Amino acid sequence: MDWARGAAYVLMVIAHVAPGDGPARILLVSEFLTAPLFALLIGVGAQLGWSTSGEHGWRYVLREAVRAALVIALGLLLMQSAASVLIVLVHLGVLMLLCLPLVRLRTTPLAVVAVLALVLALAVPGLYRSLTGGHAVAPSAPESDAFLTVLGLIGGTGGYRMTGLLLCAVLGMLAIRALQSAKAAWWRGALASAGAFAVMLALLVAPNLLGLYEVHAYDGTPSEQIGVASGALGVLLTMWAAQASPLGRALPSRVAQLLAAPGQAALTLYALQILVLHIYQVNNPLVRDDHWWMLAILVVLGVGFAMVWQEVLTPLARRVPSARRWARGPLEGLIRGMQGLIVPRPTEVSSSAGGRAMSPYRTGAR
Repeated sequence: MDWARGAAYVLMVIAHVAPGDGPARILLVSEFLTAPLFALLIGVGAQLGWSTSGEHGWRYVLREAVRAALVIALGLLLMQSAASVLIVLVHLGVLMLLCLPLVRLRTTPLAVVAVLALVLALAVPGLYRSLTGGHAVAPSAPESDAFLTVLGLIGGTGGYRMTGLLLCAVLGMLAIRALQSAKAAWWRGALASAGAFAVMLALLVAPNLLGLYEVHAYDGTPSEQIGVASGALGVLLTMWAAQASPLGRALPSRVAQLLAAPGQAALTLYALQILVLHIYQVNNPLVRDDHWWMLAILVVLGVGFAMVWQEVLTPLARRVPSARRWARGPLEGLIRGMQGLIVPRPTEVSSSAGGRAMSPYRTGAR
């Protein structure tokens, strides 16, 4: 999961500042996959947190609600920046709240929810376009247009559609349940990821190349909604197959952990990226931030910062227990601290009750 989140960070930076689409327009995939991949990983993280935390009562719900609220607050703060980025953290924070009741469902009811989410992801944008003629309705519209306004907010229009993000999150929950319960060989995961990418290419690339119809990132068409969800699933399965493969198992544990560091600090790296772009835009108000050198700086800065942070904090956390919450990243540690302050855990847990160990895999956000 952390490797996939690290890949999502790199895709995000490419989508934000790459000045071109690269050879054969390969970099254009970042525009399609970044937000859906983060949404899918929200679902994966929620499922892992639920199944491994040992806390299934009100305390767990409140702690995760605090996390979601802080992510939303950070998103609202970053929206005040001068960076030319459409902030997605508010949407992902709301998605975290939606995942809280869904992780409690058994697999069959959750699969039914996935079907309903798919129907909404396909129907809501089409219904909105048919009712508005493709024009967005302002939030200040008269009460007679309240239905259209709500329809637009949940997925009818905009760069980030909650219906599509919900579909990806539920798909992530189902995928991680299947991976946890199955004993499939790594190559089966590789084949499954290839199949997922084939669906993505068939729905996102082939229609444009063959001149059948146009598919654009964030357009909300059925091809785009299903294609991006399939592509995000393909990234997750690819990382799972890589980790389970002989090459992945042969990696020294410290190397594997360093490769996971950017994904574990994804929230911090997101904010760091916005800070860099904000400073650049303030000092160069009439200049675009789309440059190859900016892309290189953000990737190297983000990946390097996360790795150095863990190299410093991991040994410290072994000696100072209170430093453990900060090992993943500064903002990740701040959120863990706020969770502990607002909804503290019991200081002692009877081992006969099964213990309560937090999963090292926590929900990240773009």
